[in-house]
Amino acid sequence: MNADQYNRINKLLSEFSTITAALEAAEAEIKTVQLAAAKELLPKHAAAKVALSNLETELREFADEHYTELFPDDKKRTHSTPFGGIQYRKSSSLEFDDEEKVLLKIRAACDQEAALAVRAHQDPRFTPSQLIRQRSEPNLEALAEFDEITLALFGIQRVHKDTFKVVPFDMASDKPAKKARKGKEAA
Repeated sequence: MNADQYNRINKLLSEFSTITAALEAAEAEIKTVQLAAAKELLPKHAAAKVALSNLETELREFADEHYTELFPDDKKRTHSTPFGGIQYRKSSSLEFDDEEKVLLKIRAACDQEAALAVRAHQDPRFTPSQLIRQRSEPNLEALAEFDEITLALFGIQRVHKDTFKVVPFDMASDKPAKKARKGKEAA
């Protein structure tokens, strides 16, 4: 690389660093403006959220009190008015406190079910493979220790990749050459 080419890199890095600093300043200014605007709007936002929550609670209580009148057909649990609607939706979920205990109980129940199924000459109602998810994946950390030939046995190849990153000049430093040398020595 000749001096002109090296100067071009310096020129490009200088321009990159200047634009990066300008972008960071603009983003900081945007955040400051957003926070200032939000500061004025936060009380209004909080009041609206509280009002909505109170209205929803009041509507729920009213709907609970007048359930049979609002929802005469138990299958259709929606009531619409010109000003909006209220509805009940069924939802369910499964919850447990201790995953390990649940897994142990599932395994024990599956073992019992398998024994009962064998005695009755029937298929079991449920099996561990139906009730317990298992995820198998290669242990890349352990495989990384092997050489290329061993990896090839498993159909794996080591791929080397270079990543490229442009690091802008740190504007806090007043000595760019010294800062650049420190970064070079660390690498």
